[in-house]
Amino acid sequence: MGVFKNTAQMYEVLGELWTGLLEHPESGPKMKQAGLTVKYNLTDPDGTLWITPDGVKTGDQNFKADVEMNLAADIAHKFWLKQITLPAAMAKRLITSKGSMDKVMKLLPLLGPNYENYPKLCAKYGLPKE
Repeated sequence: MGVFKNTAQMYEVLGELWTGLLEHPESGPKMKQAGLTVKYNLTDPDGTLWITPDGVKTGDQNFKADVEMNLAADIAHKFWLKQITLPAAMAKRLITSKGSMDKVMKLLPLLGPNYENYPKLCAKYGLPKE
């Protein structure tokens, strides 16, 4: 079994994480200004998470993704705990993508608040921090 007990919990945790970033006083406006729509196709549990300038959406949506990322939910968990980097995960094919990775790489510096908040969310939801 993976880190998340089901899709609903995964949506709740990752949705709260991304919503917090979009509402962050420094990173949020920059994320919104970038205007990117990123689609995360997650597995184990299966689900789709959309990060848009207007907020976080889940499931099937009628959006056009600028970037599409495919990964296991456990890899997302490890990424937010800084146990794996995006370049390393992509090199190992743990994350595959379609779209402009240049744009995504420019957004990486804005993710700092998520790295700080994710361990707190793990504690809140009883998820492992390792």
